[in-house]
Amino acid sequence: MKRIAIILLLTFSPLLFTYAQDVVPKAKTKAEKKAERKNMTLEQKIESTLPVDVNLPTAKGSVKVGDQEINSIADAKKFLNETLPSVSENAKKKSKKAKKEIAKAKAAIFDGKSYEKIAIEKKIWKRGSGARLEYKEFYLLKNHQKPNPYLRSYTWFDKKTNKIVEALTRDTRTNVLLHGPYKEYRGENLMAEGYYYLGAKDGRWLTYDKDFNLLDKVYYKRGFLQEAEISYFADSVKIKEILPKQYGKVAGNYYRFFEDGTLAEEGKYDEGKKIGKWIEYYPGNRRKKETLFTNDPFVETQPVVLTEFDDKGKIIYQAPAAKN
Repeated sequence: MKRIAIILLLTFSPLLFTYAQDVVPKAKTKAEKKAERKNMTLEQKIESTLPVDVNLPTAKGSVKVGDQEINSIADAKKFLNETLPSVSENAKKKSKKAKKEIAKAKAAIFDGKSYEKIAIEKKIWKRGSGARLEYKEFYLLKNHQKPNPYLRSYTWFDKKTNKIVEALTRDTRTNVLLHGPYKEYRGENLMAEGYYYLGAKDGRWLTYDKDFNLLDKVYYKRGFLQEAEISYFADSVKIKEILPKQYGKVAGNYYRFFEDGTLAEEGKYDEGKKIGKWIEYYPGNRRKKETLFTNDPFVETQPVVLTEFDDKGKIIYQAPAAKN
């Protein structure tokens, strides 16, 4: 019997060895284990380090992290795998935004060589002396650029007369647009300060009395009041109307345009009411009508039509007062 058992064992031992090789997995090398752990989630790593028959304990207490309460190991895993990456991503976004704001602030620092990325040069104008000294410090364009065509006047420096002038058009060979910071003094007292952009007031403008008390503060955006409501034609490029606003009230110069950019109507508002002379135009800039409103917005009076013209420029009506 023993003899038969030995013969059977010798006969089938190669097959048993082969089967054992198939059933028992081959041990992994250290490098293979390291590579496998690299791709594991946190949960898989925790489970891989515990014995096969050990279950994770249930937490009996709780921990609050920010707005999230962690009551179990499962909550902790979720916090580590989902919440933390989200917080990290938000922090990165805020960091990028902060860097952009810092870069913007650095770009806004005036270096005396350019304003709004346009090259400029400094100019000093003065007249008189002592308490009668008039002193202006401003900047001019190095190279002429075409200003906003919708503005009705620009600030120039006339090199021939050595004066600052307000005009719609000037000879650009001898006149230069103001561009950049502007300061005006009387004696040692600062009277006004602000910025110009291609000959138009820009940013915050402040005016003072001789004792440096603030008289006025107005905000502009490249020639128009910063709060102005600007409407456009269908192409969203050509300006149709500019309704001036300051501190939430309709006040300042009003303009309406034809689609070709020529002026259709102009006038002035104060306290939401029309004041002074208002002028309407035909296409091509010919005057159509002149109407006079009261200069006091708190006084109720009827407007008076001063003059009316036909499209050829001929007067077709003139108020009696306007004739004298």
